Amino acid sequence: MKPQHIKDFLVSNETFVLRHEASIDAWKTTPELPIETLQNYYPKDDYLSHVDKAKSLKSRVYLWVKKRNINTKLRWISKIRTNGSLLDFGAGNGAFALAAEKNGWNTRVFDFSESAKKSLVNKGLKQADEIQSNDNYDVITLWHVFEHLADPQFQLNRFYEALVPGGILVLALPNHHSWDAKHYGTYWAAYDVPRHLWHYNKYSVFVLAQEAGFDLLKTHNMFWDAFYVALLSEQYKKSNYAWPLGILKGLYSNVVGWSKNNTSSLTFILQKPK
Repeated sequence: MKPQHIKDFLVSNETFVLRHEASIDAWKTTPELPIETLQNYYPKDDYLSHVDKAKSLKSRVYLWVKKRNINTKLRWISKIRTNGSLLDFGAGNGAFALAAEKNGWNTRVFDFSESAKKSLVNKGLKQADEIQSNDNYDVITLWHVFEHLADPQFQLNRFYEALVPGGILVLALPNHHSWDAKHYGTYWAAYDVPRHLWHYNKYSVFVLAQEAGFDLLKTHNMFWDAFYVALLSEQYKKSNYAWPLGILKGLYSNVVGWSKNNTSSLTFILQKPK
């Protein structure tokens, strides 16, 4: 497939190139920036996954959706494991970890961002160091974090080693095979270059998980993500009717993708064999 040229609409307005990795049907953002350089491409004060208080209508919507998603996420996990140790990797503002703690989980958090780390400490959440092979977690969650990580196979191997036998890894990811991804093309907000280093679909995750030794237990649609991604994509297109079009197209994307588990974002439940 021909490389795609995608613009960073959020911060720099620079253009990056996506190159197709045929073996896993995923796209890789190039050039791959060093971590120190990449930090300059994150918003300084209002990166949504790290905020607690809404400063705009968009952030208000994001936080409203996030709160409603948390109970759904905990319910998905509880169908497989009901208690034990849980690591929220890339914990952001800590909302999911705090909710898991209230539900009886022994929770730890990890985040790369120094400002996020300080916020998580202030909220009383226990910090974890980088993943260790003998961590023995029952559950590790990455809510829209895995796409930010380089070398996905290496990362999955590390998560596998850090789980107990029967433990589960939860990956929530944008899906580049969704209707909205195809509809918006280079304006699709979930490409989010250069912050998203990789761009996956169901086949990508299945191949990577199998190679690492995981069993794929379940794939869940993420209903609300389609609306948010469509809204941002309409704004990137400078649409005069971004909000109504975002709602209508988000709804249509869900209708098209729901029966085939192919919505804008998907959550994969992977299990380390017992």
